[in-house]
Amino acid sequence: MMIGRSRSIPTVFFRTVVRERRRLLMDLVQRIDDGRRIDLNESERHYLRRVLRLRVGDQVDVVNGQGGLWLGTLEDVDRLTLTSALGSPQRSEPRSGCGLGLAVALMRRDSDIWIRMACELGIDWIQPVLADRCVPQAEQRPERWQTIVRESVEQCERLWAPIIYPVVPLQTWLTTMDGRAAMAVTRLSATASLSEWLQDEPTASRTWLLVGPEGGWSQTEEGLVKSGQLSGVSLGMNILRSSTAAVRGAVELVKWREAQQN
Repeated sequence: MMIGRSRSIPTVFFRTVVRERRRLLMDLVQRIDDGRRIDLNESERHYLRRVLRLRVGDQVDVVNGQGGLWLGTLEDVDRLTLTSALGSPQRSEPRSGCGLGLAVALMRRDSDIWIRMACELGIDWIQPVLADRCVPQAEQRPERWQTIVRESVEQCERLWAPIIYPVVPLQTWLTTMDGRAAMAVTRLSATASLSEWLQDEPTASRTWLLVGPEGGWSQTEEGLVKSGQLSGVSLGMNILRSSTAAVRGAVELVKWREAQQN
């Protein structure tokens, strides 16, 4: 009697899929009701229900952009409830004692890119400025920029949201700017690199990098360096687009701060 070859039975492995909690950035002081409850607006409802596909009972992390994180439960389609009181976050983080800022002249395009990257890299303050050679078509979209900051904070999971200030003329900003500041220049001779300049004052509490427009700095603005009002720094041998220079500068600023904190 012939015995047929037995057919192997495939082994099936079952894996439990753990859903990673996503984040929402909210001004909790203004939004919270009855101690722990938050009424969701239309865009938040769409994000939680349609984009993340959350259901009633699912949880999400809520951050206030000021160092605190709370766990929230979707109580209803339009309501979120924190699992702890406002004064008792699940996680808190102090602000760095070494703040970093980018002041960038308005440009025709790519503002979304450098603002998003600056936020994700860890820049604390973002200041759009009007320079002499900013083109008339330069972007000014403050509401769009605030949306980018919110989305970037939620995506990169930082607890402190950067502050993005209203657009002001360069000279106005210089009169109110607090801390030390360097201007990125390209054609001034004997200019130190940004990394070299950063080492000159390692204990500075506020450090700013100023990036110019696509048309470059005017002679008047370059005079701020020649007169000593600002320090001129180089971002390398190549001539960079304004958006590229902003990102390059942000990377160096953050690397310098990380080295100071280690």
